[in-house]
Amino acid sequence: MDTMWRDGHGHEEGDPHFWLDPNLAIYYVETIRSGLTQVDPAGAEIYAANATAYIAKLQTLDRWIREQIGTIPPDRRLLVTNHESFGYFADRYGLKVIGTLSTSVSAGAAPSAKQIAALVDQIRATGAPAIFLEQGVNPQLAEQVAAETGVQVVTGLYTHSLTASDGEAPTYIQMLRFNVTQIVTALR
Repeated sequence: MDTMWRDGHGHEEGDPHFWLDPNLAIYYVETIRSGLTQVDPAGAEIYAANATAYIAKLQTLDRWIREQIGTIPPDRRLLVTNHESFGYFADRYGLKVIGTLSTSVSAGAAPSAKQIAALVDQIRATGAPAIFLEQGVNPQLAEQVAAETGVQVVTGLYTHSLTASDGEAPTYIQMLRFNVTQIVTALR
């Protein structure tokens, strides 16, 4: 995976959320397949078959995401998030992250008043229609910014966890489908 960072796919702020791009998640699948094969050569055939099948699902997911994002008018493909977590996703699907509530990769970092004022100005200047928050993030600051800018606040995106098996995002693929549906609905 180090080559991925060297080949221009790394984000200057150190955004570690590359799993939000299913094509980059393929590296995980390949690495897991290789690791399992190395420690259990007798299972190599099943590991290869499972990896191939899951990679096909990830490629199907990627096509579906592209189709969904394609329904958003290009001038509305703007993301404002609670922190720097959707960079790889945005890069892959032609979205632009125009600002974050926190300029840190950490979801818990608190922005300054100057940073919030700059974000309000950026939202107004670009016409970004929504602020997207991850699951478990307190929406209070986003709601303040929304009140000043007239944008919608979308809460509950999954980036670091899944739900129980009966929830809305019990698998990686369902997590991304849920997030995409929320994003597309808000940006159309």
